[in-house]
Amino acid sequence: MPNPPKPLIRRAVPQDAAGLADCITAAYAPFIAEGLALPPVSEGIDEDIAEHHVWVAERDGQIVGGVVLILGETAHLANLAVHPDAGGGGIGRRLIDQAQEAVWTAGYDRVHLATHIDMTATQSFYRRLGWQETGQDGNKVYFAMQRQ
Repeated sequence: MPNPPKPLIRRAVPQDAAGLADCITAAYAPFIAEGLALPPVSEGIDEDIAEHHVWVAERDGQIVGGVVLILGETAHLANLAVHPDAGGGGIGRRLIDQAQEAVWTAGYDRVHLATHIDMTATQSFYRRLGWQETGQDGNKVYFAMQRQ
């Protein structure tokens, strides 16, 4: 079976809100099924698209991933999600690369994120990409990436 085409990474538009929310819900569903206490991960996507930097990965007209970046006093990667049916194809890495490029272009030297302490595969993913763990608090693990 041939590999599916690489998805297009593009800035999200308001019409993407429902599709991105569905993708995020699907991406986090396995963790919620395991009983992890997660915040409402797909709520407020329309506001995120309007107020922050949001990119989606789109393949064949379907949103298969997305990333939410908040630039304020600090640069914060607020959400990264890849639909489970599209996992393992480098989409997460491409979305992170897009967000990091925006961070560096905006003049920040560091970007940070938080993930759940029990999402060990997610933590490993960030470590493979060069993110450094910076601390833990309750059920959160914090990571940061410094500009090279």
